[in-house]
Amino acid sequence: MNLRLPTRAFAPVVALAILAGIVATFMVYRTLPSRAEGDLPTAAELAKHPQRPAAAKPKAKAKKPVVAKTAAPAKPKAKAHAKPSTSATPKAPVKPKVAAVPAAPVRKPVEPPKGDPVDAHGLPLVLSRALARNPVTVVALYDPSAELDELALAEARAGAADAKVGFLAINVFNERQVRPLTQLLGVLNSPSLLVYKRPSTLFVRIDGFSDRQTVAQAAANARP
Repeated sequence: MNLRLPTRAFAPVVALAILAGIVATFMVYRTLPSRAEGDLPTAAELAKHPQRPAAAKPKAKAKKPVVAKTAAPAKPKAKAHAKPSTSATPKAPVKPKVAAVPAAPVRKPVEPPKGDPVDAHGLPLVLSRALARNPVTVVALYDPSAELDELALAEARAGAADAKVGFLAINVFNERQVRPLTQLLGVLNSPSLLVYKRPSTLFVRIDGFSDRQTVAQAAANARP
């Protein structure tokens, strides 16, 4: 371009002014504090002052993991023996109800009729039963406290056995057995002998002592 004369005169001044501005800018840059971290330098600054790679920051030490203290395992409590549940037990089978049977009335023992026990003929029952077993029965009346009566009793028993007839001994102090006979025969002595035939017939009566042969003969005569 063709500059005019006045412009050519100011050209050196303009060039000096630009150079002075560049120097001033450089000085100001040197005096400025370091850039804040994260600001990027311009392309002109990178060309003049190539940056060194920033040193890697030391990594923070990894913190040790905090291990939570585990509580000591609790001791197992002794389990109480569980009581068996009543609901779990099987129910007993229901028994069918049985109607109660009324108890039989207690019968009082029949009291024997008052008085001496006798049969229809007036004989004492003990003699009537002996005649029911044997058609002929020898009855010996005796006093247990008298020696002669004991001897007569033994002779009467032996004579009845020889004649093969029944035998009955009656104590004269047994009123229930003696009284019916005294009502029929009157007063009876001891020892004495009575021979009865069935059903209620007195065949012979011997007062006093009778030996074995006499008893056997009297009983044999009473037999049919």
